[in-house]
Amino acid sequence: MWFLCYFYHRLLDYRRPEVEALAKLFGGDAELQWKLPPNHHEDSPFHFIWLPSEEIASKIANRSVLVKCMLELWGQGYSYEELKAAVQSFLQEQKLPYLGAENTFRILVDTFGKVLSFEEQKERIESFSYIPFEIKEVSVWFNRLVDRTDTVRERD
Repeated sequence: MWFLCYFYHRLLDYRRPEVEALAKLFGGDAELQWKLPPNHHEDSPFHFIWLPSEEIASKIANRSVLVKCMLELWGQGYSYEELKAAVQSFLQEQKLPYLGAENTFRILVDTFGKVLSFEEQKERIESFSYIPFEIKEVSVWFNRLVDRTDTVRERD
């Protein structure tokens, strides 16, 4: 499954080797794959990684010095429409455990190479209104990560 590996912004040359060594330690190195989006800045802390399970991703994130977090990737896009289509096409059975009334949630907006005002962050958070959240408080955190190429486009 694809994860977004969110690195701390330090020791740039050691980030991937550390994750690869930990994947080998935890038995996930045979299936490990890296993927970078087009126009990816070489210093960006956002890297896509394929790992065989959430358990291995969690073990890597907990043991790593350079990984801030591993996030299950529900979708990506260069426009609001692309992101919405990707999130809506993500398997419903994988989303359901996080959307039930027994959970609580919070959406965070984080950036790299770009500064967003509070209003811009709020607009991006509210853009997820198409996700059927039934939850009221914080126990599950959803992240919208924005790099320097992100733009907000008009929605219908």
